[in-house]
Amino acid sequence: MRALLRGLIVLFCLALPAMAQDRATLVSDSLQITGDTRLIASGNVEILFRGTRLRASRIVYDQAANRLIIDGPIVLTDESGTTLILASQADLSADLSEGILTSARLVLNQQLQLAANRMLRTGGRYTALDNVVASSCKVCAAKPVPLWEIRARRVVHDQQERQLYFDHAQFRISGVPVFYIPRLRMPDPTLDRATGFLMPSLRTTSDLGTGLKFPYFITLGPSRDLLITPYFTTKNGRTVELRYRQAFRTGAIDLTGAFSRDDLLPDTDRGYLFAKGAFSLPENFGLTFDIKTVSDPAYLLDYGISNTDRLDSRVEIARTRRNRTYRRPDHQLSDPAR
Repeated sequence: MRALLRGLIVLFCLALPAMAQDRATLVSDSLQITGDTRLIASGNVEILFRGTRLRASRIVYDQAANRLIIDGPIVLTDESGTTLILASQADLSADLSEGILTSARLVLNQQLQLAANRMLRTGGRYTALDNVVASSCKVCAAKPVPLWEIRARRVVHDQQERQLYFDHAQFRISGVPVFYIPRLRMPDPTLDRATGFLMPSLRTTSDLGTGLKFPYFITLGPSRDLLITPYFTTKNGRTVELRYRQAFRTGAIDLTGAFSRDDLLPDTDRGYLFAKGAFSLPENFGLTFDIKTVSDPAYLLDYGISNTDRLDSRVEIARTRRNRTYRRPDHQLSDPAR
């Protein structure tokens, strides 16, 4: 009986002008047709259209208005599976690209969750949320307040550019406001490279106290980028972390370092620098280097960078042939790290 009903529903949906060209599929436990233009599907309702999957408990399709009135719980997933929308009620267009959802949540790449009283979808590209709470922390009944969150009056997600725009954003830690930003733009977690703020992180140690890191990523073209991360702690720690990467036609380099001032060593500049690279040379030779230096033995351990006892720096030129390997003498320096 369910198979027969499913077939009838599919045939009915294929006849709908708004969905016929793309072969939408609707499945439900029961189906009711009222008048000439209204279809009511209830019980485990599922719609698949253009790769977008919608699940709900009840859907009313009004052919005259070309609208879907949906009762939740609603689960809407895009074709890639990286964008998930949850809501209690919705009023959407027949192609699911426009409309309003209430008591909604937007989950991006299973990393960032945005909860809002109301969500507005426009043109299948933009999703606007009002009175938003954004966080990557897990929220449950035992811990209703996330460790960190961004509250904003309005957030717009550009699905095509994969960017998030926050209006009147307030950053909070354990529910306590820390600072306010009138406008904030950041890439969503599905984007690999784009200039903007990345997800902040929290670090707590007995020596430095609780600290926040606010990474800012800068693209310098298709082959270069720079990451700047200010890091401030409750025990007067001030740090700027840097990472520079560049790819060349014959190799690549990766530079990481930091500059710090703290109360562990007052009036002392602390920091470190690591440089790594590999290049192809003529005659099948290869150049690799790994250079490390630090201001004082305890710095790497204090800032959670490394717990190694000794820093080894080396530069090597090598060539590999069949059944043998030739290496030119390398230069190696070894310094105590603690």
